[in-house]
Amino acid sequence: MSNIKKIIYNAADKAVSAVAKTVASALPDGYTPYVFHYDSENFHAGHESILTSPAEGAAWRLGYADASLLPDDVTNGNYFLGGYLHFPPNRVTDVLDDQMFRCVCADDGSGRGAAVFGVIDCVGISNTDVRRIRAKAAEAVKKYNIVSFNISAVHTHSEPDTLGIWGDIGKALRSNPLKVVSGEKDFVSGRNEAYMDALIEKCARTVERAFEQMKEGRLFYSVADGSRFVRSKRPPDVCVTDIASLIFRPADGSKPTRAVFMAAHPTQFGAANTTVSGDFPYYICRELGEQGENALFFQGAELAAATVREPNIPYGLELKNQIKAYGSAVATFIRENSGEEREIPPLLNCRHKEIMVPVTNYIMLAVGKLRLIDHRMLRAGDARTDIRFVTEIGVCSFGGEFSLTLVPGELSPEIMKGGSLYGGSSYTGKDWNYAPLNTAAPGYVTCVGLCNDEIGYIIPDNEYGSIFAPKHYEESISAGSQTASKLMREFAVLAKDFNK
Repeated sequence: MSNIKKIIYNAADKAVSAVAKTVASALPDGYTPYVFHYDSENFHAGHESILTSPAEGAAWRLGYADASLLPDDVTNGNYFLGGYLHFPPNRVTDVLDDQMFRCVCADDGSGRGAAVFGVIDCVGISNTDVRRIRAKAAEAVKKYNIVSFNISAVHTHSEPDTLGIWGDIGKALRSNPLKVVSGEKDFVSGRNEAYMDALIEKCARTVERAFEQMKEGRLFYSVADGSRFVRSKRPPDVCVTDIASLIFRPADGSKPTRAVFMAAHPTQFGAANTTVSGDFPYYICRELGEQGENALFFQGAELAAATVREPNIPYGLELKNQIKAYGSAVATFIRENSGEEREIPPLLNCRHKEIMVPVTNYIMLAVGKLRLIDHRMLRAGDARTDIRFVTEIGVCSFGGEFSLTLVPGELSPEIMKGGSLYGGSSYTGKDWNYAPLNTAAPGYVTCVGLCNDEIGYIIPDNEYGSIFAPKHYEESISAGSQTASKLMREFAVLAKDFNK
């Protein structure tokens, strides 16, 4: 990119940012408390102590459960599809397959507490709603001593809107500012609130069922090179190509449970779609289910990672069958190419940290003030734009052999595995001076993205550019230019506990 073009892009970006800041400043925000008035609720910090070896007599115990989240009246015209800005907004007209919540609970037998890992077939779930699920499951939290309670999103762009951005924006602009001033709560957004209430209830009850079905067994992991399935759409053209699996095999010989970790956007239907579908992750889980396993799909560091259809699907299929075939191909690949399964000793360490991310992208701030999203916002100063999103990060290590970094948004793959642009090759001409996130925990490390929140794209600070520059669309749906470095500094605090 030439310097002249960059100057033009940056000037246009500053102009839009100035307008957005003016709008965000003018929008009423009701009572937005200051950071020092914040009272944290339904946050789980993880294990109090980090063990370096299994407890005496320890054994893995794991339970699996799932539930359909799709309402019976989803095609009645009152549901918007989440994932694409479209004018007029996309209302659900048809259903291809189900919308699922799948979860596992795990305990290492040490007596320090259990962990929950749930995933919703949706575009994203806010930290506010994650905490509502935790609150709804409060009895189970106490009964089963849950110290790590994690809910993530598959990030499919073809399910009902669970965040609120993809509804009738014009109506929201006309109605919501007055509702904020008057203290009303029924804000206009893309969310169907009755559906969201039911979703939260179903997720909480499903977590309870997972604990009721816990069994003793052995835990394994495997990793396959899935580079034939994914591609990057943005420099520096880095992808997390590994497809990793955690596999639990019950001692009684009953059905095993497999958690699949893969990084690719489930966006195969396109921007004009009005059909509900779990996209290819749904068919990965369905295929593995038909092969005799409980299966979950966890989204990874997929900021600009897309799927590769050829040669993974037969030629000439209509779109919905292409999606089914792609999911089936990935599932078959996982089963046939996972290689050696490595056993994981019964040792689970989880730590979480509540953090506050500066919202320097004023487009996102305006969206928050309009209540199109229900993210918890706090004021860090007297300026009406000095706002923080409350979110959380986490690290969970299984036996010191397989670890998860829990990231509250859509992470750039180079932040996870390295390969960032440096100096003059980056957009800002600066360096990215942080070690890859896969060094934050012991053993093989992968990422669960959109976990416990969806704060948008997380881009290395030195590559955060103008939304008008080619291949820089992601900056428009990001908390801001400091988000990545803020998260990396906070992850470094957690990493100290795991890398002593």
